[in-house]
Amino acid sequence: MPRRTTLVWTRPALDALLDAVRYIKRDKPLAAERFAALIRAKVGRLRQYPESGRLVAEFPASGLREIVVEDYRIIYRVQQGRNRVDIVTLRHGTRQLEPPTDAP
Repeated sequence: MPRRTTLVWTRPALDALLDAVRYIKRDKPLAAERFAALIRAKVGRLRQYPESGRLVAEFPASGLREIVVEDYRIIYRVQQGRNRVDIVTLRHGTRQLEPPTDAP
């Protein structure tokens, strides 16, 4: 059986997730809980299928991938030799992406 991939949330990505959950929670606490659980489930599948997300259209040569959950894009980078996925950011679909940096 292949080794499972490690998931690493970068600080900016984790902060963005917490901000989104807090924002939703202001008006709809149960929806915020469901949203957080859905994010965990969708990101969790990357342990077994790290390349299951599509390439980020704005930066196809960057190697960045994304999965879409409701109105949010979860942007990540697969670290092949390290068996690791770095969650780079979580963005609302209406927000523009900045060019990627080489930092993990």
